[in-house]
Amino acid sequence: MNMKQLLTEDRVKVGVQAETWQDAVRAVGKVLVDSGGVEERYIDGMIRTTEDLGPYIVIAPGLAIPHARPEDGVISPCMAIVSLADPIPFGNEDNDPVKVLVALGATDHEIHVEALGQMADILSEPENLEALKRATSPEKILEIMWRNVT
Repeated sequence: MNMKQLLTEDRVKVGVQAETWQDAVRAVGKVLVDSGGVEERYIDGMIRTTEDLGPYIVIAPGLAIPHARPEDGVISPCMAIVSLADPIPFGNEDNDPVKVLVALGATDHEIHVEALGQMADILSEPENLEALKRATSPEKILEIMWRNVT
């Protein structure tokens, strides 16, 4: 599956309000739920995973990738992006505060690895990550994420 299949227009929100990292994860999870990609319990799975394993999901300055296991309620492969109105700390001293969350719902390991690989290709370019943090519209975020997808 490519990025255009996983990340559709209805799965991108900007200017989202969040007080805590849990609120931020709930916000991006709600986008996946509302689009039919995951069940409500997947949100709890993402929060539980972060609580259990720590803020390793903050993989780059200002960027977090919350996720849970397929059995936590993934209905179909999906991805959502939320840009927060105000960055918030997740407890990762190297990469806090977080401005952008990319949530992934994968039905199996292969899709998970493929999606993360595509995302890593895009975000390994520092200008793409900075543009993502500055984006003020879903259209701009999609333009960045879809740029190199065929």
